[in-house]
Amino acid sequence: MQEISTINSPRAFSSAQIFAFGFVAFCAIAAFLIGSFPLQLSIVTIFLFAGVHNFMEFRYFAARMPLTWGKSRLFYSVGIGGVIVLTSAYLTIYYGSGNWLWSAEKWQITVSVWNTLFILWVGMLFYIRGRQKANSDWTLAFAFAFLLAALAWLVPAYWSLSLVYLHPFIAMWFLERQIRRTKKEWLKAYHFCLASIPVFLAILWLILANQPNLPEDTTLLWRISQHAGSEILPGISSHFLVAAHVFLETIHYTVWILLIPLVDFRAVPWKLKEIPLFANKKGFPKLVLAAMSVSVIVIFALWLGFSVDYETTRDVYFAFAIAHVLAEFPFLIKML
Repeated sequence: MQEISTINSPRAFSSAQIFAFGFVAFCAIAAFLIGSFPLQLSIVTIFLFAGVHNFMEFRYFAARMPLTWGKSRLFYSVGIGGVIVLTSAYLTIYYGSGNWLWSAEKWQITVSVWNTLFILWVGMLFYIRGRQKANSDWTLAFAFAFLLAALAWLVPAYWSLSLVYLHPFIAMWFLERQIRRTKKEWLKAYHFCLASIPVFLAILWLILANQPNLPEDTTLLWRISQHAGSEILPGISSHFLVAAHVFLETIHYTVWILLIPLVDFRAVPWKLKEIPLFANKKGFPKLVLAAMSVSVIVIFALWLGFSVDYETTRDVYFAFAIAHVLAEFPFLIKML
């Protein structure tokens, strides 16, 4: 009887299996809803989660920033310096592009120069990181950087659009590296989850590729479609483009807000003692608290701004959001 009872007892699912099932189920529901209401959910997801996910990123990076840089001084100097310089240059180009002194040709050249500097900066970070690892030579990073820079000059519009769609995968790469460190038993399950994303995108393509373009009768709706690549890829239904972009961004937000804190308790917002700059006697607890407080205020300011003037607030947010996009690279490369 004991053997029969054991055989007939339900098999317990592992935490990795539950994680994979939850991830795929979430993607399925998200793909269905976003495919049905792409414009509405583009507006809602940015309204609710844009500021929150930036705060969670900042919190994660704060926990990973060492109190003293030591042998990584050059890496962090180049990394943080690059974020500041490239962000300042980007905002100058963005807000100066409407000036009558800027011809279309000058603007295109300036953007291509910025793209080149960005690519070479990332290549430099890879090279420096390779020098920090024993028996490693990542000099080839420069070869890839020059190749990508050439592509950025040859097809600047497609290059810029590729960054829009590749950016969500950076968060997924962060999660993969974090799982390797703190939840190794979930790694195969997570790789299965990653493999499911192209499947959902393919399903969206099969369903939406032949749908009529989304309406662009307001500036906001036009910006949403344009951001997803409707002008660069006019032969593809904007219904699919917007749905695909919102789907990837939704996963991006979910990774930062829910999944990374799930696999790394140091990223839980209220666990300030896990931040070296806060907990160490030689740290800067008041500065950390001030930065956290400002970040929370920014979240509420964004919610207020979106409520009052969604379109303008969205434009301002996406302009300054380049800082968090750039900041991801030093911390990700440092985890390699």
